[in-house]
Amino acid sequence: MVDYLRGLAILVAFQLLGFLLHWLGIPIPGGVLGLLVFYLAMSAGLVKLQWVERAANLLLLHMVLLFVPLTVGLMDMGPVLSKQAVAIAASLLVSLAAVLLTTGLLGRWLLPTEPILPGLEVDDAPMEATEAGQ
Repeated sequence: MVDYLRGLAILVAFQLLGFLLHWLGIPIPGGVLGLLVFYLAMSAGLVKLQWVERAANLLLLHMVLLFVPLTVGLMDMGPVLSKQAVAIAASLLVSLAAVLLTTGLLGRWLLPTEPILPGLEVDDAPMEATEAGQ
């Protein structure tokens, strides 16, 4: 139980630190700032993974429950959402396409073309060339 409380206290402290930094004038959302500071603290060895792992796993396990207030709020805003349905759908489709394109291009750029494991070959030939040879 102490592991959960310690991990939760550390996570909440970094969240509050991020909100404080945002309140002091850094133009990045507080949650993102807290996450960045937490990452830097873990990278520097100031926070150990063992200290927060159990609490983080517990939060991830019950993450669906954290979306209930958001869903209830969206249901309450039904008339506003129905008036803006076309704009919302268009922005969702454009952002989905942008994320897919960015992820695909970054994956192609970052992933190695040489086999990582011995015995596995990477086929660099396009599909048309292999089908035409058959």
